[in-house]
Amino acid sequence: MNILKNLVLATIAVSIFSCESQKTDREIEDEFVKKYAPKDLKTYGFTLPVDSKVPEVHQLFNDLEKNFFFYGDKEEFEELASQVMKLDPSYPSGFLMGGFYEQDPEKYKEKVTQAYELSKKSRLKSERDIMQAEYSLLVEEDYPKAQEYFQKVVDMYPDSAAAIWSLGMAYYYNDQFDKALECYKKSTELIPNLPKGYEFMSVMYYSKKDYIKALEYLEKAIQYGANPKNDFYYAEYVAMVYNRNGMYKKTKDYIETVRNHGELYRNSEMLNKISKIVTIKLDSIQGL
Repeated sequence: MNILKNLVLATIAVSIFSCESQKTDREIEDEFVKKYAPKDLKTYGFTLPVDSKVPEVHQLFNDLEKNFFFYGDKEEFEELASQVMKLDPSYPSGFLMGGFYEQDPEKYKEKVTQAYELSKKSRLKSERDIMQAEYSLLVEEDYPKAQEYFQKVVDMYPDSAAAIWSLGMAYYYNDQFDKALECYKKSTELIPNLPKGYEFMSVMYYSKKDYIKALEYLEKAIQYGANPKNDFYYAEYVAMVYNRNGMYKKTKDYIETVRNHGELYRNSEMLNKISKIVTIKLDSIQGL
């Protein structure tokens, strides 16, 4: 009789395991998010899962993504990142995004490495793949490997603008501008008012030396909220595009404006170089 009971229990266990193993990675992760995320979670269209059992972290992480992709306030971003790390010190993406405004490349790599080490204990496959991709991209500088891992996340979350945008970064770092452009274009199809998507579409056209198209998509990014106040590299890029399109007066006025954003902007070699170039151009035009 006991043998029969054990056989029945074993059969049930195998049946449960079989059903569980038939679930896709996306289904498993969707169930995890449904279990731990707030019922009124706002993802803003990014849809990537949050590997945390702390409900507040789910919303805070999505708020962080919104802040980054929509050029939110830097101090607000850092406060949100700080809250995430306090609420769940083991959440890898909290450490990763907490370093987004770090200007020292080596210190930023330390943040990425810390996030990568934490991700080895992640419950969600997508979290591990994202961290592997970021580590490969920014620390190992193994761009094909980064593409491979970002692609796995995109395959799981084809509806995520954040995932497809990140894949674009891997292509961009590997100088595959056409493939990167496809990714950034797709990100704006998923979220039509995504300024970071239009900005990097502009960057890809600039990299391909199509400066007219670069200006066109830069203006779209600006239309949807792109601004240089919290993004030093973006500030330099805008000046580069204006200058390449012969908009010398606009370039000079723009540089004078962004210099008010702080010492980093005032000391920028790129901005100072472009300022001298456009000043010479304007003086030459006025002398005709």
